[in-house]
Amino acid sequence: MAIARIKSFIDSGLKSSSLNRTTNLEPEVGIKIVHSPAAKALYVTVIGARHLPQNFGFTRVNSYVVKVKLLPGKEKFETTPKNESWPSWNEEFTFPLTKETKSKFGKTKVTEEEISGSKFVVATVYAVLEDKPLIATEKKESENDKAKGESSKKGKKDTSAFKSMASTSDSSKANVLTQFFGKQSDKEKTSVPQRSARDRIFDKRRTLGAATVKLDPGVFVTKPAKPKHASDVSTGETWWPLKPISSGISGADERRESKKGQVEISLCQEKGDKDGESGGNLVLSLSKLRCSLHTMHEHEALKGQLYIKMSVVDNGIVTHFWKSDRFTPTISTSFSPDNARVIAKNPQGDVSFVVKFVSKNKMGKKTAIGHFVIGPDGGGTYGEQWKQALAKPGQQITKWQPFE
Repeated sequence: MAIARIKSFIDSGLKSSSLNRTTNLEPEVGIKIVHSPAAKALYVTVIGARHLPQNFGFTRVNSYVVKVKLLPGKEKFETTPKNESWPSWNEEFTFPLTKETKSKFGKTKVTEEEISGSKFVVATVYAVLEDKPLIATEKKESENDKAKGESSKKGKKDTSAFKSMASTSDSSKANVLTQFFGKQSDKEKTSVPQRSARDRIFDKRRTLGAATVKLDPGVFVTKPAKPKHASDVSTGETWWPLKPISSGISGADERRESKKGQVEISLCQEKGDKDGESGGNLVLSLSKLRCSLHTMHEHEALKGQLYIKMSVVDNGIVTHFWKSDRFTPTISTSFSPDNARVIAKNPQGDVSFVVKFVSKNKMGKKTAIGHFVIGPDGGGTYGEQWKQALAKPGQQITKWQPFE
C-alpha cells in the first residue's frame, strides 16, 4: 500500500509539472518602460520575445523584428532582425515627452506631456519569411545553378558576336524612331522598373501580433537598476502576450470576432432634393479589413493571395460589382472608400449587397473564405445596418461585419 501511494504521488507530480510547462506557450514580447520626468522622456527597452513560430505554412521564418510606437504620436523605432525563435534584443528607444506650441508673436513654447491612461506603448512583432519554401532543397537548386552556369559558358563564345550586332541594330532603330516620331521603341516601353530592396523586404513581412501597454501612473512600480536621474521610475521587466492588432476606430467594441475575418463597411442612402427625402441610391463602401491569425496562417500555407468582392444583386442578377486588388495574407488592410464602393439604384426593390472574401492560389484556384449579405431580409447586424441606412438618409452607418 505504501509503495502504491508513493507511485501515485510521483505520477500526479509529473503530470502537474508537465502541465505547468505547457500552460503558457503563446507568443510573448518582453518590454521595460522607464519614465524620466527630469529628462522629459520615455525610455522603452525591448527585452526579447519567446514562443515565436518558426514556420508560416510551407515557408521558414528568416528573422524577427519588433516595431515600437508611442500613441498618440508619429515616432516609431525598430529593433535589429534576429534569427531565433526566442530572440533577445535589449535595445532601448527614447520617446521625448515634449510638445511645441506657437504663440501669437511667433515664439515657440515647449511643454511636457503628462503620462496618463490616454497614452499607449505598442510593440508589434513581425516575422520576416525566407525566399525558399520548405519543400525546395538547396541541393537541387545548387545543381540547377551549376548546370545553367556551364551551359551559359558554352554559349557565350558563339553568341557574343550575334548579341553585339543585335544590340547595335536595336539601338539604331530606337534612335530613328525617336528622331522622326518622337517616341520610344516597344522594348523600351515595356521595361519594368526594379522594385527597391526595402519594398521586397516588406513583402516578406508577416504580422505575428502586438502588445499594448497602457501608461497609467500605477504601472511604474519600481526604480531602474541604473537610473539616469533620481526621479526615474520603471515598470520593470514585463512580458505581454501578442494579440491581433486592434483598429481603434469608433464602433470597434461592437465588432463580433470571426476566424474568417471582418470588414468595416459604411452604408448610406443619398438625400433627395428636399430635406430628409431619400434620393433612391444606396451606397456601400469598404474601408478596412481585419484578417485573423487563423486565416492568415491557413492561406500562407496555400501560397494564396486574397481579395474582396462586393456585388449588387437585383432580382437574383448581379448588376454591378467591385473587386479589390489581390494582397498577401495580413492582419489589417485599408481601402479607399471613394474607390471601394458599389451603388444600388433601387433599394426599395428586391436588392441586396453580397460581400465575399476570396483566396486565389498560384494555380488560379479560387477558395471562398467567407461572405455575408446585407439586405432587407438579412438577419442580425446585417439587417440592422440596412434598416438604419434607409431610416436616416444622408448619414453614414458604419459597422464592423464578420464573414460567415
